[in-house]
Amino acid sequence: MEETAVALLALLSDEDGMSIHKACKKLGQSMSEMLRLLSVLRPEALGGLDLVERRDNAGRVCLFLTERGRAVCAGFAPKL
Repeated sequence: MEETAVALLALLSDEDGMSIHKACKKLGQSMSEMLRLLSVLRPEALGGLDLVERRDNAGRVCLFLTERGRAVCAGFAPKL
Protein backbone atom coordinates (compact mmCIF):
# COMPACT_ATOMS: atom_id res chain seq x y z
CA MET A 1 0.00 0.00 0.00
CA GLU A 2 2.91 2.36 0.71
CA GLU A 3 4.17 2.18 -2.88
CA THR A 4 0.70 2.96 -4.20
CA ALA A 5 0.38 5.89 -1.79
CA VAL A 6 3.68 7.35 -3.00
CA ALA A 7 2.62 6.78 -6.62
CA LEU A 8 -0.69 8.56 -6.00
CA LEU A 9 1.05 11.54 -4.37
CA ALA A 10 3.46 11.76 -7.33
CA LEU A 11 0.56 11.52 -9.77
CA LEU A 12 -1.34 14.31 -8.03
CA SER A 13 1.75 16.48 -7.80
CA ASP A 14 1.81 16.35 -11.62
CA GLU A 15 -1.95 16.62 -12.16
CA ASP A 16 -3.77 17.90 -9.07
CA GLY A 17 -7.53 17.59 -9.34
CA MET A 18 -7.50 14.29 -11.22
CA SER A 19 -10.71 12.28 -11.21
CA ILE A 20 -10.70 9.29 -8.92
CA HIS A 21 -11.50 7.02 -11.88
CA LYS A 22 -8.52 8.29 -13.87
CA ALA A 23 -6.24 7.84 -10.84
CA CYS A 24 -7.46 4.23 -10.46
CA LYS A 25 -6.76 3.53 -14.12
CA LYS A 26 -3.28 5.13 -14.10
CA LEU A 27 -2.27 3.27 -10.93
CA GLY A 28 -3.88 -0.03 -11.91
CA GLN A 29 -6.03 -0.05 -8.76
CA SER A 30 -9.67 -1.03 -8.32
CA MET A 31 -12.05 1.53 -6.87
CA SER A 32 -12.26 -0.41 -3.59
CA GLU A 33 -8.45 -0.45 -3.30
CA MET A 34 -8.31 3.29 -4.01
CA LEU A 35 -11.00 4.04 -1.42
CA ARG A 36 -9.07 2.06 1.20
CA LEU A 37 -5.93 4.02 0.37
CA LEU A 38 -7.79 7.32 0.52
CA SER A 39 -9.12 6.42 3.97
CA VAL A 40 -5.51 6.63 5.16
CA LEU A 41 -4.56 9.73 3.15
CA ARG A 42 -7.72 11.76 3.88
CA PRO A 43 -7.84 14.94 5.99
CA GLU A 44 -6.65 14.71 9.56
CA ALA A 45 -10.07 15.70 10.90
CA LEU A 46 -11.36 12.39 9.52
CA GLY A 47 -8.54 10.37 11.11
CA GLY A 48 -6.14 10.33 8.17
CA LEU A 49 -2.70 11.68 7.34
CA ASP A 50 -4.10 14.85 5.71
CA LEU A 51 -2.31 14.39 2.37
CA VAL A 52 -5.18 14.01 -0.12
CA GLU A 53 -8.75 15.26 -0.16
CA ARG A 54 -11.74 14.31 -2.29
CA ARG A 55 -13.89 17.06 -3.79
CA ASP A 56 -17.01 16.95 -5.92
CA ASN A 57 -16.32 18.79 -9.18
CA ALA A 58 -19.41 19.07 -11.40
CA GLY A 59 -20.62 15.61 -10.39
CA ARG A 60 -17.17 13.98 -10.60
CA VAL A 61 -15.11 12.99 -7.59
CA CYS A 62 -11.66 14.53 -7.96
CA LEU A 63 -8.54 14.13 -5.85
CA PHE A 64 -6.45 17.05 -4.66
CA LEU A 65 -3.32 17.31 -2.58
CA THR A 66 -3.83 19.14 0.69
CA GLU A 67 -1.37 21.82 1.75
CA ARG A 68 0.43 19.17 3.77
CA GLY A 69 0.40 16.81 0.79
CA ARG A 70 2.00 19.47 -1.44
CA ALA A 71 4.68 20.06 1.20
CA VAL A 72 5.44 16.34 1.40
CA CYS A 73 5.69 16.10 -2.40
CA ALA A 74 7.94 19.17 -2.56
CA GLY A 75 10.28 17.49 -0.08
CA PHE A 76 10.69 14.50 -2.40
CA ALA A 77 10.96 16.42 -5.68
CA PRO A 78 14.28 15.96 -7.46
CA LYS A 79 16.52 19.02 -7.40
CA LEU A 80 17.57 20.08 -10.89
